[in-house]
Amino acid sequence: MTEWAADLLERYLRISHDQARNALHVIGVIGAALMFVLLATVIVANETLLTGGQDISSLRIGMVPTRNILAPRSVTYESDVLTQNLRDEVAANVALVYDPPDPNVSRTQSQLVRQILDFITNVRRDPFATTEQKIQDINNITALTLTDDQISRILSMSAEAWQSIDDEIIGVLERVMRESIREADLNIVRNQLPTQVGIRFNTQESGVITAIVEDLIRPNTFPNMAATEEARRRAVEAVEPVPRSFAPNEVVVRENEPIDAADLEALDQLGLLTSEDRRLQDMGRALLASILVIVITGLYVARFERHLFESSRFLMLLAVIFLIVLAGARVVSNTGQIYLYPTATLALLFVSISSVRMAIIGTLDLALLVGLMMGNSLEMATLVGAGGMIGILTLRSTERLNNYFVTGLIISLVNTVVVTIFNLAVPSGSIFTGVGLPLLVPFSLINGIFTAAATVAGIYLLTLLFNLPTSLKLAELSQPNHPLLQRLLREAPGTYQHSLQVGNLSEQAALAINANSELVRVAALYHDIGKMQNAVFFSENQQFGGGNPHDSLDDPYRSADIIISHVTLGVEMARQYRLPNRLRDFIREHHGTTEVFVFYRKAVSAAGGDESAVDIEEFRYPGPRPQTRETALMMLADSCESAIRSIGPTSKQQVAEIVHDIIDGKMRSGQLDESGLTLNDIKAIQRIFGEMLQAVFHPRIDYKKVTSSSATTQTQERQTQQPSRARLTQTITSPKVEPVTATSEKPARRTDTVQTNRAEAEKRSADEQDLDLLDDDDSPLLDVPALPRSGENRPPRSRQNGSESPKPEGEPAPDNKQKDG
Repeated sequence: MTEWAADLLERYLRISHDQARNALHVIGVIGAALMFVLLATVIVANETLLTGGQDISSLRIGMVPTRNILAPRSVTYESDVLTQNLRDEVAANVALVYDPPDPNVSRTQSQLVRQILDFITNVRRDPFATTEQKIQDINNITALTLTDDQISRILSMSAEAWQSIDDEIIGVLERVMRESIREADLNIVRNQLPTQVGIRFNTQESGVITAIVEDLIRPNTFPNMAATEEARRRAVEAVEPVPRSFAPNEVVVRENEPIDAADLEALDQLGLLTSEDRRLQDMGRALLASILVIVITGLYVARFERHLFESSRFLMLLAVIFLIVLAGARVVSNTGQIYLYPTATLALLFVSISSVRMAIIGTLDLALLVGLMMGNSLEMATLVGAGGMIGILTLRSTERLNNYFVTGLIISLVNTVVVTIFNLAVPSGSIFTGVGLPLLVPFSLINGIFTAAATVAGIYLLTLLFNLPTSLKLAELSQPNHPLLQRLLREAPGTYQHSLQVGNLSEQAALAINANSELVRVAALYHDIGKMQNAVFFSENQQFGGGNPHDSLDDPYRSADIIISHVTLGVEMARQYRLPNRLRDFIREHHGTTEVFVFYRKAVSAAGGDESAVDIEEFRYPGPRPQTRETALMMLADSCESAIRSIGPTSKQQVAEIVHDIIDGKMRSGQLDESGLTLNDIKAIQRIFGEMLQAVFHPRIDYKKVTSSSATTQTQERQTQQPSRARLTQTITSPKVEPVTATSEKPARRTDTVQTNRAEAEKRSADEQDLDLLDDDDSPLLDVPALPRSGENRPPRSRQNGSESPKPEGEPAPDNKQKDG
């Protein structure tokens, strides 16, 4: 698909194929950035992630939600609904204001009772009426509700008794009516009438008195509605607004419970029923924050991690991990346990699969977005940032799993400190969980353990799914029994030994400059795997007396092609064996764009010394130049180890000079310009290389010449068989070998003058060119005859130009600056 698109751009825009591919790469990076901004905006602004995607905006009073609706953030507001409810309740509880007792009511009832009593007296005195007629006449009194028994008793009592009852009725009624009697209090007053009757009356007489008075009692005080309304107004005005608060993840509306006005108001205050304008405002905030994150990250990568722009897929993977952690923070807050969520996992993962610098910028970005997402919470931003940063700074080595758990414990302590700072003076508990500090501290401690476990699980999944150079993958690749290393050991043993030495050099130098030492050590083991295809054409794999196959080719172009092709062949083999892309970068870049000068000079010599007839580009490695500190470091280690092994220096000063010349040559030729190495890094690398190479190739004590004739003869024979190392690639006559097919077609010789390349080549001194020509000489050392006294065979103590330099017995030891072998 990519090639098709590149061909399309090349055809219609009339640009080169490389330009088309670069354009597609830029488009891909920009598209990935836009997609990141879009997804981050949705995660930060879309609060429906907290409610399971339920359409809350459609809820109305009386509707029943199907699940609990939680508050997406903290909010405090004055509830109009609850305040009005309280005011209505206060107004309803205000008692009616009554006027004083109306004396006219008492006077009217007193007159009425006298009229009734006079009528009963007249009925009692009527001599012509029968008892039935008298009863009937009294029953006709509408103001009374006497029973026939009570009427009969009234008619049957004596005049004196009736007069006494008459007086008592009037007295009781007047006493009662002098008090305030409200409509609602009538029954109470009537029930208390027996206590108003004198004790001189018997039960029947008291019953008659009570019955007549009950019927005549009337309310004598009435509500004053104007005064009542004024009292209610004053009571309502005294009611304070009712505040209402919700913490994040607190239940606002419970499932299966009808929504009332207060619930609907709460949803609106939380923004869940917001207008379209407010939704746009929330989306705008999230969008601006996401754009800010992507811009800062892009500038940061361009400044410190420029090589990542060459790998858009890896950038997308980092972005996906970031978005997963961000979305997890959004979703896990639904449970109210945000303090348990291991956000520092992002920092540890970035350290493990990318770099400390990317982990730092990723942690800061995550802290910004999580703080915004959790209601502009400084606590959450600090918690995420502090936990991530302390994890980055304390995770020293990523190849050991227990280091992750040690770092997790440190993160737990830091999280505890942050939580204490923000919640120590909050007795009501955290606004996010509603729990107090005694529970938040255990949450913070557990968080660190979760972080370590999640990181280890993430590393395993990334290694399994994406073949990344994680600590687990690098540990696997560093095992000597790896099939590719076993094959390298069998087919190119000299290259294998050379790779081990380069790995040791690179690892120590990486530790000195705080680079990825584990990555560079493992990459060094595989950087020359492409030599296995034509192992015999590389000097470290040539046997003594076996000759140099390049001599039989007698074609500098084809020889250069074989030498240069070990890079492309190595990349292809790495792809076949599924080595991570990051390791393939080491194979591509470990020679940069340097030249194979030995065959270039042969080509010039074959052209009669006319340099204009030979294009130096045909003798240049395809590159690119080292793009990272690690690949540049390994390039220097590769060149220095090869040169020291080939030259065989005899003093510490000579080792230092060789290392300095090689590093200086790489710098002058621009090979380190894009690597990010600083001058301080280069000084540290030069110092480490000098110390280690001196320790490996230090001069040894020269013992006196062996006097034994047999030993002397044996030594001379071996010296005769060993050619001079300085002439190894030039003087050996190659035996007959089968023709070797070059890995790429022989480039056509150019007869035009290549002034720029010639000028660049002429700037290099002959000594510097010779150092570049010495390619991976790892031929075995000479055997040493048995010592006269012990007969023990030992490695040679020193050498010069490939031959032994024995010293007479008793000669003092070498200078104390040179260590004994």
